Amino acid sequence: MYNKAYILTFDKGGFLEGYDYANFHNLLVTAKGIVNWWHHLECTYILIVNDEITAKNITDYVLTIMPKKKFFVCELVLRNHNGWLDPNAWEWINQQINNQAS
Repeated sequence: MYNKAYILTFDKGGFLEGYDYANFHNLLVTAKGIVNWWHHLECTYILIVNDEITAKNITDYVLTIMPKKKFFVCELVLRNHNGWLDPNAWEWINQQINNQAS
């Protein structure tokens, strides 16, 4: 089964004020269909998901665990990437690319 990557980014605007971020994180990364995840940038996740998972599935789930917060979900092509990140972040991304190729 081929796994897909999605990027999830959200508006922090008041997000940490009175919100249980640890609970959100745990619910997100342990959700059904999540194969792997990356969280090297504040308010951003890369989610590796089973092939049958869609952006709408992720949106519907995020709305249940993070209601009334603005966020964006988009399928991500990891092999076409660039930026300035910690070496561990690049290592994870490159490992996911290798996993998809095999």
